[in-house]
Amino acid sequence: MKIKINRILLLIIAFILIFAAVGSAVIYRFYLQPEEEEAETLKIGVLLPLSGPEAVNSYEVLDWAAGNINSQGGIKEYQIELVYKDTYNHDLALLADEFIQDESIKIVIGPGTSSGVFDIAPMFIANKKILISAFSTAADVFNAFGGKNYIWRTCQSDVAQIRTILHILDSRNVQKISLMYENSVYGKSFYDWTGFFSLELGIELLNLVEFEYGQSDFSEDVKTALEGDPDYIVCVAFSSDVVEIKKELDLTGSSAKLFLTDAGETPYLISDLGQAAEGLEGTTPSADPAAGFEAVYQTELGNPPNNIAATTYDAFLLALYTHARQLHTGGSEGLDESIKKVVSGNDTKVGWRKEDVGAAVEMILKGELPDISGVSGPLEFDSEFGCDPLETFFNHWQVSGGEFQSQDSISSAASLHAGAVKSGASACRTSGSAEIGKIEDTTGTTNGQLAARKDSWAVIVSTSTDWDNYRHQADALAVYNMLKTNGMSDDKIILLTVDDIPDHERNKKQGDIHHEISGTNLRLDAEIDYSGNDVTSKIFRNVLTGKKTARTPTVLESDENSNVFVYIVDHGGQGTIPFDNGGTLKADTLKNSIVGMDNDNMFRQMFVIIETCFSESMTADIETPEVVFLTSAAEDEPSFAANYDSEIGAWLADDCTYQVVSTLSENKDISIMELYDDTYPKITGSHVRLKNYNSFSNVESTPVSDFIMP
Repeated sequence: MKIKINRILLLIIAFILIFAAVGSAVIYRFYLQPEEEEAETLKIGVLLPLSGPEAVNSYEVLDWAAGNINSQGGIKEYQIELVYKDTYNHDLALLADEFIQDESIKIVIGPGTSSGVFDIAPMFIANKKILISAFSTAADVFNAFGGKNYIWRTCQSDVAQIRTILHILDSRNVQKISLMYENSVYGKSFYDWTGFFSLELGIELLNLVEFEYGQSDFSEDVKTALEGDPDYIVCVAFSSDVVEIKKELDLTGSSAKLFLTDAGETPYLISDLGQAAEGLEGTTPSADPAAGFEAVYQTELGNPPNNIAATTYDAFLLALYTHARQLHTGGSEGLDESIKKVVSGNDTKVGWRKEDVGAAVEMILKGELPDISGVSGPLEFDSEFGCDPLETFFNHWQVSGGEFQSQDSISSAASLHAGAVKSGASACRTSGSAEIGKIEDTTGTTNGQLAARKDSWAVIVSTSTDWDNYRHQADALAVYNMLKTNGMSDDKIILLTVDDIPDHERNKKQGDIHHEISGTNLRLDAEIDYSGNDVTSKIFRNVLTGKKTARTPTVLESDENSNVFVYIVDHGGQGTIPFDNGGTLKADTLKNSIVGMDNDNMFRQMFVIIETCFSESMTADIETPEVVFLTSAAEDEPSFAANYDSEIGAWLADDCTYQVVSTLSENKDISIMELYDDTYPKITGSHVRLKNYNSFSNVESTPVSDFIMP
């Protein structure tokens, strides 16, 4: 009896051990032919949610892709081995570090989210290993890691998706839209870019409505979205939230229609809404319709591919071809150089099918660089920064008869007329059309001869707090240091900045703020006039209007012979700039302050730069003579960050300010109009504006140096 019990116990223990191994975060799969079990392998890591509610069925497509190349002999004597790590309920950074520490793994496919890319990309860059994401679509991935050479993705950013959506709506002569978007990294790209493309296409963007994933009540959000009577509401939401939004919309009786993004296309949408789902439409990334991928997949695997199978398959191709290139060079070439060579090949064209992939591997092993294509489209990438493919495809679908019916397959390149894109540039590098905001007449309307300039004064204010707003304080200090370099003295510069970044607990470089990666410490020797709780809207207005109080002893003391330069940086809303430590600066309040300065003869001329989202809206109705504004964005657009420092995990600058400071550092005598003309095409995702220039004597000939030098 004792022996029998021990055997049972051993069986139970064995079962537990087997179950634990299968359920582990690390799962190995080998693709060796039976007679080749001792063959050497090349490993590719896979870092994705393979279980749990966010699971993606990557096993199927990756196993199939690896099996195809291994059945042809692999790469030279090497078979491909996929090493899976399930990220569900596991620490992503720890799993990534296991791959980093494993010298046999040089290339990893994953992770499953854009936020995950931000979490682990710095590790891959620092250790010179390749990370290839198949479905992280946030625009900021390219903005942060483009040009780093170790971070790549086979999907385009959601910049391409919103451009495609608005291209569809524009073809219907849609006049007015609203945007409802989830407060997440996913929703942010649509928030950032909808205003830009709407302006380019002449579509009025009425409302930007943010909501939380899974919130219980959407009635007020839908009500806000319907203000102004939009034709469509572009809805950036997962299907569970779309269901609730659609129900609320139906209750209003509005004729406005929903247009959904890819997150809305799930069976739940139809099963829950039933008949109410009929007519809903949206877009989803898809395979190139000319590739024939779906038919081959269905035939060989017995079921249709999911909507991320195409980009996942292509991620495997990039990893495979990079390994082949490494074998050709004997490892003498860096991984970053190998992958760049692979995606820039222009020899014989090869496709994605099994025999094509085998042929491509053989070519690369011989030193050739074939012109590769994948399932999702031509595998051509941003010519300068890599990272992003230049063209993918979107399926335009509509719910009909209780099913998702494909209406059309649209190349992302079809919508390129919305915004100017340089040849070979990612969608994230879209700049404003030369026709949008073009200034035809810069003749000033002021009368009389201006008196000679006696001196120049400057007021610089950064209004935000905390680490995530690092760039605002860096911008302010960059402008301050530019003025000091030009010879302006501290008694003519009034600097307001909360100054909590240098000693912030997350600052790995204590005491430091820099505007460029590996740049100099701008905080060193800066004389700050107002910091901490003294950076409020009221104190800023007192400084600007010259109102001395016990709390504002340092104010502008300029006169009718002084030029005044004002720089404001922060987040922004429509006609508002928040001050984190007190008050909100509204457009009409700014207008009243400037009118008061004019009445009190506090300036000869004034040049104001506003670096905030929707910054053009702060200049509404301001017609004060001899005041001109340069704003970083149009009234319906956010502005964008630049210079992501992965070492400290922060954006170092705002794009417009960085370009302005760079331009003026090279040529401070450039005219205001020339500064506008120079900056406008360099800014991606927003339209720089020059406002009230017709009330200014001559923006064509007035040099910026008149405001940024003594």
